[in-house]
Amino acid sequence: MTHRARAALLVRACRDDLRGAWRHIALDWCAGSPLAPRPLRFLVYRAFGLRLRTANIGRNCRVVGSRLDIGSGTFVNQRCFFEAVAPITIGADCQLGMEVMILTSHHEIGPAGVSRVPEYRPVTIGDRVWLAARVTVLPGVRIAADVAVAAGSVVTRDLTDPGVYGGVPARRIRDL
Repeated sequence: MTHRARAALLVRACRDDLRGAWRHIALDWCAGSPLAPRPLRFLVYRAFGLRLRTANIGRNCRVVGSRLDIGSGTFVNQRCFFEAVAPITIGADCQLGMEVMILTSHHEIGPAGVSRVPEYRPVTIGDRVWLAARVTVLPGVRIAADVAVAAGSVVTRDLTDPGVYGGVPARRIRDL
């Protein structure tokens, strides 16, 4: 690789890092600040392309990517993390507890080890879903409407029937 090509890569990397830093400052520090009122937080998130139909987004939430769609009447508690590099769709009237984490990137494991190239898988959460504190939802998962997931659970596969789920990995515990 020539010196000119290396310099061009370095410049592009710096530009991408600065763009990411600006987005991080605006979304995570300013909009996510405890000092930012919810209506301001809502407007900043919308200005950055997030599809929100609720202003009930708690403070200190972190959004990576811009493919986040949250339905009306949904409440997002503080310190939630959304890796929205693939679409994350959250239905109406949902409740997300503190520190819920929703991930969309995945790395395959093959004969040569873990792939360095990520795969992106969308996450879909139906209406009236309750994710208690510190629930982790892994890439590619679909959660049906009227599901409750217990605190600390890890959702590794689709939850297709209404009910209460819990554990690592999350399994059906009982009917609602």
